[in-house]
Amino acid sequence: MDGIAFLFSDLTTPDRADRAREAWDLYRRTHGGEIGDLIADLMHLADVDDIPGGGAHAARMGAVHYTAELPSWLPESRVYTGAYLAQTRPAGQAWITVGDGTDRHAVADQLVNGMHRVGFRIADMSGHVADLVTGHVLTSEQGHEFRVITNPLVSG
Repeated sequence: MDGIAFLFSDLTTPDRADRAREAWDLYRRTHGGEIGDLIADLMHLADVDDIPGGGAHAARMGAVHYTAELPSWLPESRVYTGAYLAQTRPAGQAWITVGDGTDRHAVADQLVNGMHRVGFRIADMSGHVADLVTGHVLTSEQGHEFRVITNPLVSG
């Protein structure tokens, strides 16, 4: 696993965003568009500059780094009161609760974007959600895990 979460663990979400803000502001003033356009152009840059694996690899690794950094900037003080918890775990790390609710299917749906970011295919997502609803733990090729569990803090 990449050590990126550990290298920047003292940075908050706003700190991380501020590192990219100057580049984004320049890009937006010059070319307009959305942040997604800048990301796509950075992927093209990786292709043109012969980055190993190209833009697709750079995007996958960006998503892996992004999710690996989640533990350092999710609010720890949030108390989840829903009957079910949506949880994720970067390879080798602790489980992180990222959402909750009263319906297992709706809670599983809260994991879809994160699963897509680490390589799960959108075309297969309904089956993956069904697996989460029935209690399976899903694991990406990089070892990133997802699950829906009963909230141990809620009786009933």
